Amino acid sequence: MKVSGIVVTRGNVDTDVLMETWPAEWQRIVWNNGDETVWLQNQQGAAWTFHSVTDQGPHGRFAAIQYAAHELCFVQDDDVLISNPQQIVDEWLDLLNNHNRDDVVVANMPPEFRVHYPDSVMVGFGACFHRDAPEKAFQQFFDFHTDMTRADPLFLRESCRIFTVLTPQYLVDCPKVDMPYASDPDRLWKQQDHLQMRERALRLAREARDS
Repeated sequence: MKVSGIVVTRGNVDTDVLMETWPAEWQRIVWNNGDETVWLQNQQGAAWTFHSVTDQGPHGRFAAIQYAAHELCFVQDDDVLISNPQQIVDEWLDLLNNHNRDDVVVANMPPEFRVHYPDSVMVGFGACFHRDAPEKAFQQFFDFHTDMTRADPLFLRESCRIFTVLTPQYLVDCPKVDMPYASDPDRLWKQQDHLQMRERALRLAREARDS
């Protein structure tokens, strides 16, 4: 099964180096919030094409799915080098081929992070899912939280929490290396309201799940 790989960025780091570990045949999509463009490359070495978009923060990783050429999507943050992204995809394919599961998000999450996410997963270290899975989760969320919209700043920032709470999960441990800027003060997880926003999103997602 062919794969569309997606990176969301503010445009202030080199994303090319992050995609060097991706298989050459993967489609490459870079959602650049900084200059409000999405960059598309059919496979490694092919010409890039560009389209205008709007800044959607971290949610850009899911907004980019509309430009994906393939049914299977791989996402990662712009501050981590993943040793073997194909390993994560292979786990998803194993669940499909041997267990008939195409509704799962397979996420790379080292054991030391798992205690902090009892019913959700991090997608920034690499995650694989069917292109329709996020929208299914988001529809469930907004069907319950009718007072919220997709333009809500909380949703644009924390949609990955919502997605993973409302989607079956499978975890893998694939070695990764944080880029030197991963702990810079402007990183999202360094912001003062990070934990507050994360916990609010998780609470709202759980309400939708448990309704």
